Amino acid sequence: MLLLCLIPALALAQTAMPEPKKFTAEKQEFSYYYAAGKPDSAALVVLPASIEAPPAEWTYWRQIAAARQWHLILPVIHGAADTVVKALDALVEHIRKQHSLEKAPVYLTGAGASVGMVFYAAARAPHPWAAALAVGGTPKPAVDSDRLFGANTSNLEVGWAVSAEEKAATNSLRHRLQTGGYNLALLEAPTIDQALGWLAGHRHQEFPEKIDCETGNPTLGRCYWIKAVEFDPSLRNDAVPSTRINPDRHASLDLGGFGYQLSAKGPGLLVEWLPEKYEGPLKRNDRIVALSGKPISDARHYAELMSQVLEERPVAITVERDKERFRLTTRYQLPKREEVLTMRIQAHYAAQAKEIVIVSRTVATVELTIPPHWIPVRVNWNGSQMATPQNPGCFILSIKTPGAARPCLKEQ
Repeated sequence: MLLLCLIPALALAQTAMPEPKKFTAEKQEFSYYYAAGKPDSAALVVLPASIEAPPAEWTYWRQIAAARQWHLILPVIHGAADTVVKALDALVEHIRKQHSLEKAPVYLTGAGASVGMVFYAAARAPHPWAAALAVGGTPKPAVDSDRLFGANTSNLEVGWAVSAEEKAATNSLRHRLQTGGYNLALLEAPTIDQALGWLAGHRHQEFPEKIDCETGNPTLGRCYWIKAVEFDPSLRNDAVPSTRINPDRHASLDLGGFGYQLSAKGPGLLVEWLPEKYEGPLKRNDRIVALSGKPISDARHYAELMSQVLEERPVAITVERDKERFRLTTRYQLPKREEVLTMRIQAHYAAQAKEIVIVSRTVATVELTIPPHWIPVRVNWNGSQMATPQNPGCFILSIKTPGAARPCLKEQ
């Protein structure tokens, strides 16, 4: 049976969900559902397609994880995209300690509506994951965020399981990701065993010898064993270009944000997702059926029409709700780049030379964590000898004061 076709088959065989467990991230409390696997086996973190995490979805992924005796974690996390990323990072740290999974590979996955977040989370904070698997869906929301950087997946392979029809429909987007450096593997209509086997072929790397990360969010400055803690725009370095994957600069409707699937059938555009605490005029399952009186045949037609909008201006839309239609006046809005300034860090541990070489752009201060098997080691940053640690641990380095490495402050 194909992995892509399993969810409907299991919808009639739901099992009761366990009591949710709690964890804290960014001073907020979140919850997750957990099913134990074999001790020391891998853990599968599944982003639910529905915010409510229904029993049918739990049943589906529980069977998949149990096939390999893996631990299963299904988080229920709300908020902005980077809030979710930071919460997932904290969740992996929590489950490693709470469930004795310190060295186990942890895999990220999701299907359908959650696929965009799989692509996004894998690139924004790759270090928690051994591999990631997206089932169907589309990475377009992640690409259109304008915050996707290909370098970040250099040590994290992301598999995308698609049917033959999905492969043909997403060829252009897939090509953009791959040419932009996104570490993407295409899995064509895999069976369950093939998909799990692909994940199982990836191991956890806490200290990969080469790392490469870029971000425009200072709170997401960690790159495996280096963490950027101070940005400085004056520290330009043209030898370290940006790896941003450019989005489609399509206009959107100023309706407070809403989500839809590009493959959804018409008539019109089906509103499938709204942000938490949404206060706009739309409701889930509304259909936007016309723009300025021009009928919309389906989601792809809507995207095509929006791609033709080149200026911000008012627009009247027609919405169908419960077989009734009404008119709304809103505006076309063009996307604005949020992360104009980014930092990028490349680092390489050369075992024979016992040296760490760091090359960076717009980074002034880092926290560098050195494992015992790298000691002793020299640290070279942008051509300057920075330090020669004789003991493992975390060190703070400033590019403005070579040779002045100091231990990191311990968290209280």
